[in-house]
Amino acid sequence: MKIFFTLFFLLAFQFSSSAQAIPNYFEYSSMSPQQLRAYRQNLWDTLPAAIGWVNDFGGLFTEDQERELEKTLAHFEKSTSVEIAIVTLDSNMVASDKFNDYSYRLMKIWGIGKISKSNGMLICICKDYKKICVTTDFGIDRFISENEKNKMIKKDFIPYFTKNDYYEGTSFGLNALVSKIEKGWNKTN
Repeated sequence: MKIFFTLFFLLAFQFSSSAQAIPNYFEYSSMSPQQLRAYRQNLWDTLPAAIGWVNDFGGLFTEDQERELEKTLAHFEKSTSVEIAIVTLDSNMVASDKFNDYSYRLMKIWGIGKISKSNGMLICICKDYKKICVTTDFGIDRFISENEKNKMIKKDFIPYFTKNDYYEGTSFGLNALVSKIEKGWNKTN
């Protein structure tokens, strides 16, 4: 009896089943080098709009982590008037050799820092290129030298970044930069 039902169902479903092609609604094709250059040039010419103090275009932080960084940056701005922004990029947004220039351009176009004080700083991170750039306006340069920034990057950011812990590295490095700037700020103001 089991054999009869098995044969019956096999024969019944053999005629009712048919294969259908599933349309590919999300066709993916990679960009040619020319298309990628054109895309990057477009981003260079029309920079993305800043959303807040943290702009995670590279997708390195969770929403909670972004909120924590935002709080830290907003508190620091209120207590010192120094404006610091953090931006993460992916490799489609900028070529590796233009990374530092792009960071400087973002800081200037977004207007980070008070005009009268030139006290802006942008921390720009690209996981794909394994690069970080801390761009400062000349009002901040009197509190932290280029050499000190580079030492802080190597000591405070990079150890966490090599472990793929971008939030901890950014948080730890940001706190080191803020502490250094606050010391100089409190002496002069």
